[in-house]
Amino acid sequence: MQELTPVIAEVLEKGGSVELTVTGNSMRPMLWDRESRVRLAAPERLRRGDIPLYRRRDGTYVLHRIVAVENEGAYTCCGDNQWRLEPGVRERQVAAAVTDFTWRGRWVSCASPLYGLYWRSWVALRPVRRLIFGGLRRLWRVCGRNQ
Repeated sequence: MQELTPVIAEVLEKGGSVELTVTGNSMRPMLWDRESRVRLAAPERLRRGDIPLYRRRDGTYVLHRIVAVENEGAYTCCGDNQWRLEPGVRERQVAAAVTDFTWRGRWVSCASPLYGLYWRSWVALRPVRRLIFGGLRRLWRVCGRNQ
């Protein structure tokens, strides 16, 4: 990602978009490791529910959902497969924002009303996700399914 950042920035500055394959599981069940793809565009005014590509202080790049907009242009983010909040993400850390993503092989727009219903529900469930995930893991173990 470090090597691609200047290329991505150049494309986005010219008004283009970039497609990337997602790695990692922090945004499951929406985005799946090495299966899902996202389209990124230059970030405009980001709002709650948007998914920015941002760089953490340690240099890693992350795609997580904005769950709250703080004062002074900062965001609180959280992966859909996580429950711990990451406050203090600054606008200067944001490289791009997701505009579309693949779900079961089809492209879905982040402007879609159905997607809006999904993310609002998922953000509302954040306080109890840990319990939900723990219950599902136990159920899978009992049923003999792998995660």
